[in-house]
Amino acid sequence: MDQKGFTIIEVLVAIAIFAIGMLAIGAMQIGATNANTTARISTELTAFAEDKMEKLTRVSFDDFPDGDVNLTVGQIQDLIDLPLNLSDDGRMITENGRFAINCTVEEDAIIESTKTVTLEVTEIMRTNQLTVTLQQIIPRM
Repeated sequence: MDQKGFTIIEVLVAIAIFAIGMLAIGAMQIGATNANTTARISTELTAFAEDKMEKLTRVSFDDFPDGDVNLTVGQIQDLIDLPLNLSDDGRMITENGRFAINCTVEEDAIIESTKTVTLEVTEIMRTNQLTVTLQQIIPRM
């Protein structure tokens, strides 16, 4: 018996293998897209936090409140001119509602005659929130 060509079973098996491969590629593409989005948001969050911390490092020692405190919306706005709003759950959020900010000042926490400023910025637009925490020591000059 001389066979030329493929049987219908062989064609169906080949199509099934091809379909499974395409589904795997599709799932991989979705994973890569999600990872890319997370990396972009992480970069934007870090750049935003670094910019605000730079502004906080330019503030003189005496302009920060004395003692160990969480800065309020008004205090942050006075120190670095950052427009903030309060969310329904009491968090300080940026004007566009994308980032939540928490800023604390500790006096003499690590080194005497210094204030340690901790800035925590959280991206709040997605369900798996990303947070960047930066810390800076401000010396008495």
